[in-house]
Amino acid sequence: MGYRYFIIPVFIFISSFFVFSANIGGLSIYSLDEAKNSECAREMLERGDLIVPTFNYQLRTDKPPIHYYFMILSYKIFGVNEFSARFFSSFFGALTVLITFLFARRYLGEKVAFLSFVVLTSSLHLSVQFHMAVPDPYLIFFINAALFSFYVGFTEKKRTFLYLFYIFMGLGVLTKGPVAVVLPSVIILLYLFFTKNLSLKNVLLLRPFSGLLLFLAVSLPWYVAVYLKTDGKWVYDFIFRHNIHRFSQPMEGHGGIFLLTFLFVFVGMLPFSVFIIQAVKRVWKDRNNFLLFLMIFVGVYTVFFSISKTKLPNYTVPVYPPLGIMLGYYLSKIDLSSLRSIISSVVFYIFISLTAVVGLYFGIKSEPPISDLSYLSFWFLILVFGGILSLFFFLKKNYTMGILSLSVFSIFMGFVFFYKAFPPVDKRNPVMQMLPLIKKDAEIVYYRNFNPAFVFYLRRHIKPVEKNQIGKILSENERVYILTRKRYLKDFGKFENAYVLKVVKDLFEKKISALVSNRRQ
Repeated sequence: MGYRYFIIPVFIFISSFFVFSANIGGLSIYSLDEAKNSECAREMLERGDLIVPTFNYQLRTDKPPIHYYFMILSYKIFGVNEFSARFFSSFFGALTVLITFLFARRYLGEKVAFLSFVVLTSSLHLSVQFHMAVPDPYLIFFINAALFSFYVGFTEKKRTFLYLFYIFMGLGVLTKGPVAVVLPSVIILLYLFFTKNLSLKNVLLLRPFSGLLLFLAVSLPWYVAVYLKTDGKWVYDFIFRHNIHRFSQPMEGHGGIFLLTFLFVFVGMLPFSVFIIQAVKRVWKDRNNFLLFLMIFVGVYTVFFSISKTKLPNYTVPVYPPLGIMLGYYLSKIDLSSLRSIISSVVFYIFISLTAVVGLYFGIKSEPPISDLSYLSFWFLILVFGGILSLFFFLKKNYTMGILSLSVFSIFMGFVFFYKAFPPVDKRNPVMQMLPLIKKDAEIVYYRNFNPAFVFYLRRHIKPVEKNQIGKILSENERVYILTRKRYLKDFGKFENAYVLKVVKDLFEKKISALVSNRRQ
């Protein structure tokens, strides 16, 4: 093996991390999920408690602890801030691209592997996912690492990879729960069935007994510990509310039709998902056990979350790596016979990009806090220019430059988005607008409901107050702030010393945040 064999993976990792970490410290922790996860890790660090997750010092049963642990480690290295909350998300994003490259190179060669890397780093949605302080980046890595390890271990009869499969699956369960076991198990079962390998002999080759012990040794101790420390409440709420209920009922308004999940995958994998139909056809035509494995992986995940009543774009992101390999395989095979189909797809991409610019313009225009920033939508014309340049090269039969044009402009758009287009929007969120108005060390409480990002930035317990306590709180001699929502301001109307300091609509949500105090600023 030459020097090049090792240096390319290093390049893949470093460049992927560069893309996925763009301005991770320059954007506020504002979204509900980021705020709760980041604060939960901070509180666990503050208490020195690695077992019980809390948000606003109350039990949080949404997610297991792996991402909290990595955030805690990052907080210890870099301090508690936006960069450290997101650092390991970007790191695991780069690791995901790296293992995808290595997996594709092992079975399809370096050209397909490199094109897979190009496809994945060109996805703006994937970049957004790996920018966020949430458990998904970790789950994406562990799911793919587990299934890639299974394939290598089973097809090459390598015990080390089989044990890695069980370890990664256990870590996946510590990241997001049973989904990290259920879906990989279905994928493996279907793969063995369709390749006529479903037999007792082959099942035993997977070392299920020693593997199960290893899996339990990784995943079970924390679940037992949290069960004992919370008298079973954490485990009960997590299993029934955040898993079974999410699958059987739409939660927090995130429902939708069956095809919505397929649309999520298509939009999420742009620009190269415009070739997804051609890629599926080519993979099916040339199918071997490896390509069949990729198709089963993508199909099981997509169909499962299409059936699920709760639908979110991040649920199907684990299929991006195997789908990226499928798209990379197709791109490696394009020739003159593919030209007409390719040109049609690129024209469609240009249309989608133009539609996105128009949609963003009017979408921002209709959002009161940022309506004057509608001009930012024009940054997305970068994608249109990339599509037009790609079309030019494909018409000239320069396939390499056609592919690179789509990729380079999409990656460039990502940097523009994180450094130029989104920061002005981010500064308009209610948390960033209201924090400067809150005096340090003043008492802060909330009434009925508030934006959770305040807890992360204020770094203290924000206690709730009831309606009958409002008068007493406002009559205190010292300054006090009450975080609430605009819809509840009517409950403050009869108090002369209730001063509404700021009312700001939450970005892209129906809720409107309000800040009330017993003093004028």
